[in-house]
Amino acid sequence: MCQCCDNSQVDELDLLKAFHGHLGPWVFAGMRMGRYALQRLQADPHFGIETDVWCPGAPPPSCMLDGIQFSTGCTLGKQNIRHHVTSDVTDGIRARFKNRHSGEILTVALRLDAMQRAVDALNAEGDEAGAAIIHGYSDEELLEEIGAE
Repeated sequence: MCQCCDNSQVDELDLLKAFHGHLGPWVFAGMRMGRYALQRLQADPHFGIETDVWCPGAPPPSCMLDGIQFSTGCTLGKQNIRHHVTSDVTDGIRARFKNRHSGEILTVALRLDAMQRAVDALNAEGDEAGAAIIHGYSDEELLEEIGAE
């Protein structure tokens, strides 16, 4: 059972942990980003949305890909998620989401200062401490809308 959040989110977070293997800040941030995009674009999960994600190609930052897949239903098999490898987190970590029905596009970036605080907690206290930091952020504290079309 997840120790970082209240009981109303435990089932979803237990599923995320089972899907990814652990509950760290990067996978949790990816889940939050995907959930935000679905709501903001009013898109249907699985087949009504697609995404392009720019992040490093290795863990831990690449773990956000699993969070986005989990929350949006975008998968490699359906080819509605694409990963663009960046060299470092300082290049910016972002995702471009498209509502396949309306055509509306939204680009969202993780706020690197917010992620650094979560990574510091991860390094000091473990995975779920980092996830708890992410849980405590509002969408505005964690995410930055870069643009919508």
